[in-house]
Amino acid sequence: MRVQRMLVPLSLALMGLSGCNVYDRWDGGEFNAGPVDASNFPPEYLGGGNRLRAGSGSITARASLSPTGPSYFLFSLSTTQRSATDQLLVFSNGKAVSSAPSPSAFLFDGCKAPAGYSYDATRDDVPYDQQGAIFTALPVASYALGATPTSSYVPLVQRVAVTSNGADCQKYKSEKTVVASTELGVSLTDAVNGKRFGISDGTLHALAIIEPGVAVYRVGETSKTSTGVGPQKWGWFNQYQLAYIDGGEVPTVESTATVNGATVTRRHMKTQKLYYPRSAVTGVTAAITAGQGYDVLQARRGEANYSPVCELITYDAGGARAKADLPKTEAEVLELAAQAGTQLRAPATGDKYVYCLQVE
Repeated sequence: MRVQRMLVPLSLALMGLSGCNVYDRWDGGEFNAGPVDASNFPPEYLGGGNRLRAGSGSITARASLSPTGPSYFLFSLSTTQRSATDQLLVFSNGKAVSSAPSPSAFLFDGCKAPAGYSYDATRDDVPYDQQGAIFTALPVASYALGATPTSSYVPLVQRVAVTSNGADCQKYKSEKTVVASTELGVSLTDAVNGKRFGISDGTLHALAIIEPGVAVYRVGETSKTSTGVGPQKWGWFNQYQLAYIDGGEVPTVESTATVNGATVTRRHMKTQKLYYPRSAVTGVTAAITAGQGYDVLQARRGEANYSPVCELITYDAGGARAKADLPKTEAEVLELAAQAGTQLRAPATGDKYVYCLQVE
């Protein structure tokens, strides 16, 4: 694959440019400046690979028990979200909260592909029948010798909607050129110190930026059966190429509260439920957790209850059951819980929420 072949030397070159911001070095016309430096990405977004060896990780979708899916890509809440009192809070009085920063990203409504074009992963650096999202911030984690990495990165962005008006696919690769364009339709702020910014349309989207050399597999795929290219999309940050997993829009709910005599408007992420058994599964000795293939998701992408954020719910099957005999839909989970006279509840330990991105 072309992207993975070129990634290692370019990423290592970027890592060697310490003491300066390499993303500010390019100016003039748009071009592909190579892959972003992912060495400080959080481990999950490196696919568990060596952060100093590009392309060494992989990310595989998680299976559910439903015969027709859905599968999903699992990411944990960030370090700061886990320690927050309100883990689902994303906005307070219209501003992103510090535990869930959601920078803007420019998302296009389409683009013009070359006549007769068909994407070839061995030839093309990116698909030229799509326009990648343009991001304004990258994932960052803090690494210290002997300590677990910490990060405030969450796979959330505020959408700045862009009307392409027939612009060529992948013509735009940076916030700077989008803002300066006269052919695109995009809402912008007034100039602040000579600079303008995109205005979000108010929607929150789950776009997980991953190391561009990481192989991404659907359920059942391996390095022997797949190139590792397909589920991810290709986007840009200041002309540098990145990859991301698009989980779609995150539904939110707004509420108000009175704090110290002042009215505060808050927005929380709405979740869908992800069920898995806390009772024994025949032949399995370890405790079951989310993402191990025993999950039942409440909704598929496109359905009314879909959210790329999942609330984890455990159920007791009333005794050990074989995997084939476990419930495969939410209705079956609820019926089983009622028959067994057991409660549905959050996990006793660990995370109570996860990001569960389903791709189209």
